[in-house]
Amino acid sequence: MSLPPALAASATPRILELLGPPPGRILELGFAGILAEPLRLAGFDVTVVEPDPALLARARERAGTALPEPPPERFDALVAPADADLRGADADRVLLVARDGSVALRR
Repeated sequence: MSLPPALAASATPRILELLGPPPGRILELGFAGILAEPLRLAGFDVTVVEPDPALLARARERAGTALPEPPPERFDALVAPADADLRGADADRVLLVARDGSVALRR
């Protein structure tokens, strides 16, 4: 699922609320880098993963760097669309953004 940029961006306040205060290592998965800058400005270390080859270049434009698949290390939290393929991603907490913009926290 690809969320429209405005919808993904509108979820940012709720994402920040659920993440709590920085610091922390965040894996942004499947948002083409839309959330990277706001999370970095809030004080988080963000790694962007965009598995869709059509969106990878855009993710790199937005975030500076982006990977096509999750790196092997563990993150404090992962932020992804609700129906994202989370295989290979390792995080203490998972925040899933639904098509309606709501955000659910999974531990």
